[in-house]
Amino acid sequence: MLITDATNLHRLMNCNGSRLMSPSFPTVDLDDPTARDEGNAADWLAEQWFNGAIDAATAIGIKAPNGVLITGEMIDFVSQYLFALTPGAVQVVTSFATDRWRVNGRADHISMLNEVEFINGGNGTVLESDNWVLYVDDLKYGWRIVSPERNWTLIAHAVGYCINNNVRPDVIALRIHQPRPWHHEGKLREWRISYDELLAFYQQIDATLSNPSNELRTGLDWCAKCRAHATCPAARTAGMNAKDAIESVAFDDQLPNDALAYELDVLRDAAATAKARLTALEDLARHRIEVGQVIDGYGAEPQYANARWKPWVTSAMLTASTKINCAKEAVISPTDFKRLGGSQKVYDALTERPTIGTKLVRATADQRAKRLLGKGAK
Repeated sequence: MLITDATNLHRLMNCNGSRLMSPSFPTVDLDDPTARDEGNAADWLAEQWFNGAIDAATAIGIKAPNGVLITGEMIDFVSQYLFALTPGAVQVVTSFATDRWRVNGRADHISMLNEVEFINGGNGTVLESDNWVLYVDDLKYGWRIVSPERNWTLIAHAVGYCINNNVRPDVIALRIHQPRPWHHEGKLREWRISYDELLAFYQQIDATLSNPSNELRTGLDWCAKCRAHATCPAARTAGMNAKDAIESVAFDDQLPNDALAYELDVLRDAAATAKARLTALEDLARHRIEVGQVIDGYGAEPQYANARWKPWVTSAMLTASTKINCAKEAVISPTDFKRLGGSQKVYDALTERPTIGTKLVRATADQRAKRLLGKGAK
């Protein structure tokens, strides 16, 4: 039997083959531990507050079961989430299964309400329409923006609730509550679908989990926290495809202006993203090399600033010792000294190049061997 959970269903639905991939980092938690622990603490606070076990006055300064301190900021954000909820229940089990697969789930909050909608009946008349609306709420305390649209976690919770309670709502409102980051749609974002649309999603889940393919497909939403990302052939292929697209220069001189503008936007955005990612990885690699770890094919070497006179060197001393007029409002630079014909020996003796850090460089096999043998290759 294929078993997954609502949180990871989005990866399995979009990349069936991910279930076959061994974790590249089996002992490493890819989530930011601080964000994860704060999120778990916020979920606990919301549950306790919703059930009346604690309130704003008694919560501040206490610790959640995972040891995270409940702060005033967390209380404020959780209060915004609770205020937006409709009457219902928290931590609702939404697991559902067939004889071939199972999806385990626990929703942050679910409620089902009968709402009256006023619609235009034509000829100036107003009609009332009763709708059963199923609200499925998910509290996201982290900073990474999450959308409710086609959110397989929320869809799974809705499907599981309908199956377990034998209900058929007219409307399903899938809602993300994200109080911390700014979003142009606000801190509460909602996506509404009909029951027929929910049924179609369930049929898609059933078809996928009953007969999953081995296909690996890339996408930011499901690749970002995939433990097999580092060794995934699809992810590597996507990287090479991006490189191929950038290196393609065929017919560039014939691009229409709108296509040129579009490609400029795409490549400028891709270049900025790639540069930020490369900088982060270079900093990590340089740090590991400096503490003695081996990064195959790379080494760290000191970087030097421009030559400058040593602190005790004065223009009068230079003029007296070299017969070159070195007097200026400030002592001339070492570069100017050499340009004016100054001796290399004097230059070497009286200048210094302070270290300003290190940079990551591509090292040849010969250079690595010389370093290992202590021959001081530079």
